[in-house]
Amino acid sequence: MAGLLSAWQAQMPGARVVVLSGDPPATRALHSVESWSRAPFAVWRALGRARALISGGGSLVQDVTSARSPLYYLGAMRAAQQRGLPVAVIGQGIGPLRRPWLRFLARRIYQRATVVSVRDGDSAASLVAMGVTRPVHRGADLAFLTAPAPQAGVRGLLAQAGLDAAGLRIGMVVRDWPGLMAAAHIGELVGRFAREKGAAVAVLPFDLGRDGPASAAAAGAAGGRVVAVATPQDLLALVGAMDLVVAARLHALVFAASVAVPAVGMAYDPKVTAFTVEVGLPPALPVNAPAEVLRRALGETWEARGEVRRRLEDTVPVLRHRAAESVGAVVGALAQADSGA
Repeated sequence: MAGLLSAWQAQMPGARVVVLSGDPPATRALHSVESWSRAPFAVWRALGRARALISGGGSLVQDVTSARSPLYYLGAMRAAQQRGLPVAVIGQGIGPLRRPWLRFLARRIYQRATVVSVRDGDSAASLVAMGVTRPVHRGADLAFLTAPAPQAGVRGLLAQAGLDAAGLRIGMVVRDWPGLMAAAHIGELVGRFAREKGAAVAVLPFDLGRDGPASAAAAGAAGGRVVAVATPQDLLALVGAMDLVVAARLHALVFAASVAVPAVGMAYDPKVTAFTVEVGLPPALPVNAPAEVLRRALGETWEARGEVRRRLEDTVPVLRHRAAESVGAVVGALAQADSGA
């Protein structure tokens, strides 16, 4: 959201943006933007006052966990189309969609969108496999457009957490997920490795509401600290202050790559492995990887972190450019649709 809003406001200064949110007050405070409830009736009312709907980014249209997420987001796009509004899809990760009726619904809605820009090749292939024949722009994750907070503020955050700004640091981003090693076990392994290297451990919750208990368990087992921050910019800057990141969330890996920090990813979803391979990080570990595999990956990535940084510095500017292009593609398509109305 932060990256999309920043790029959008740069390309469309003065445009009124309304964000549909599950927590409008928090969204207004975090992003300094107008925000309405995403309850179905509120969405329908908001669409009645809108000139277009932008849907993105993230893994919105997948039914691995349940059918609720794709049904909601596809429903919002379909409601906009019923109101005659242009619909722009930007930075989305599509699939997997395992339910045939959802694939049918997705095909109809994406086929009728004004512009579709996805964040990776697998998402584009998923749309083709569903039978979508309209042109699909391949962009990149919109989180690449987020700018980190100033380093002076990060030093203060590290100091508040009792972390030496001059020392080595390993960051952890954990979550509860079926089949994934328990957060406390990950913390124990990472903590032992960090002590061998003389590094401190910082646990960085990317979703404090969902990941708070897992983060606390990991920090306790590792002998580390939970460092929770209020803004994506602060979180990105904190990731940039790490020497190595161990992550069970895709956007933690995106943030690590964005600031050229080596990372060990845990592939709770195929998109995680695809991302690490594309960007130049070591391939993500299987979700059910045993302790020995994680220990070996930590050691190998630590020893190769200079090489990994160089690969990231080569590949990430390309992805950042693609993400900016996707915003430009949406701006152009919506402007064209508006002028033809």
